[in-house]
Amino acid sequence: MDADARTSVDADARTSVGADAGELLRLRSLSARSRDGATLLDGVSFVLAAGRALAVTGPSGSGKTTLGLAALGFERPGIALGGRVLLGGAELVGASAAQRRAARAGLVAHLPQDPASVLDPVRRIGSTLRELARYAGSGSARGRLRRSAREAAVHEALRAAAIPEGARMLRRFPHQLSGGQQQRAALATALITRPRLLVLDEPTSGLDQDTATALTERLRGIKEGGTALLLLTHDLRLVDELADTTAVLERGRIVTPADAPAPAPPSGRRRGRAGSARASEGVSAQEVTVRAGRHRAAPVLEGVSMAFPPGSRTALVGPSGSGKTTFGRALAGLAPASSGRIVVDGRVLPADLPGRDTQQRRIVQYVHQDSRASFDEFRPVSGQLADTGRFLRGLPRAEAEAEARVLARGLGLEDELLSRRPAALSGGQLQRSALIRGLLARPRLLVCDEVTSALDSEAARLVLAALDEVSRAGGAVLLITHDTGIAREWAETVLHVDSGRLLTSG
Repeated sequence: MDADARTSVDADARTSVGADAGELLRLRSLSARSRDGATLLDGVSFVLAAGRALAVTGPSGSGKTTLGLAALGFERPGIALGGRVLLGGAELVGASAAQRRAARAGLVAHLPQDPASVLDPVRRIGSTLRELARYAGSGSARGRLRRSAREAAVHEALRAAAIPEGARMLRRFPHQLSGGQQQRAALATALITRPRLLVLDEPTSGLDQDTATALTERLRGIKEGGTALLLLTHDLRLVDELADTTAVLERGRIVTPADAPAPAPPSGRRRGRAGSARASEGVSAQEVTVRAGRHRAAPVLEGVSMAFPPGSRTALVGPSGSGKTTFGRALAGLAPASSGRIVVDGRVLPADLPGRDTQQRRIVQYVHQDSRASFDEFRPVSGQLADTGRFLRGLPRAEAEAEARVLARGLGLEDELLSRRPAALSGGQLQRSALIRGLLARPRLLVCDEVTSALDSEAARLVLAALDEVSRAGGAVLLITHDTGIAREWAETVLHVDSGRLLTSG
């Protein structure tokens, strides 16, 4: 990003990105407040024009996701917007739902932080994309594309979303995709409408470095084609590659980049293997194979063996869709192994979770990559966390909730946050809450699937410190991640999986 392209944020928190080149989005003193009086956004103002990119960074919970939704006139339940949002000249704040839909139609697309929320779980990806393609570039049936043009639009959207395995992807349901594949499929649903403004909330989370680089290049081409980008992200490489202007959001207010602390990459200290555990101690996977598809004929994971002695710290890396999440879920009994064994201290665990008793369920805890989907949206987070201590360790509710609060403070979460329902927490806050649930069980093996992907560097450091504590207490940790820097720095053993097979270790 060249210096001439940057526009500083002035004392009135106004950011102008190419305003003289064709204004698409203007925010004036935008505010967002919850029913209990909490201020989520305060006096946010900026202008975004065609072919320009504004990146909004900031710590987890600072209001980035709320800003992205508010910029499109969306109000989350219990949140009231104030100020002005002008999209293509149309006022969104205070407008009716029909007026907001008309203003957004054909102009804007949004990629949420949780991509599964925009993918229909009972429809194949191809069916969803083809339906959207019928109305690409229009908002009415009169603008429907012919079948050949629809197919071309579908494959162009897959290419633009950096999905090389397009034909296979079209036949799959969302639950058959990895987190990174879901992210790119959701992006394809946004790109197929050929919007003039793209709002992207953590678009590279869950992606390996090669895929993230390819996606960045696709987004650069989209931007050069005249589409404006509003990037809400912790990915500083993405910011540096694409943004014309960067604004830092802290506690709902835009601050000047000069006033914001310089981010540092999260790190953990590499240590020697804890203790001198015998090979028969701890949890191990022996020749685990997981098959999927019709008649369970297609191997998703094939003949993978790993050992997790007490106190060990292992990282599992590999490209999106390589089988990392499937392996983690197999260890926890959530994706039962078709063959092979999960062994604890020489004893075989039942392959599927329903076959494990309470103590066996406690042995391996899996922290989900899609943390939002792992919570009940109608219950406060605190009660859901306490359930783990109650049901797996027999703790009284008050004691389980107190222990959850202690863990939350260590991860930078205030007590008040846990009393909210999941919808009121940011993606990063929910990610840490999901980790607390795993920590409360005090498992023999804690499997953490992309637990730092939605976090700023300080929050990621706190998470890695918590995983260090697990290791020091004698628990084993498996960190599934696309961040090879964190993997090499934090783990004592780094394993690489690709196309469902274990390739290398180091």
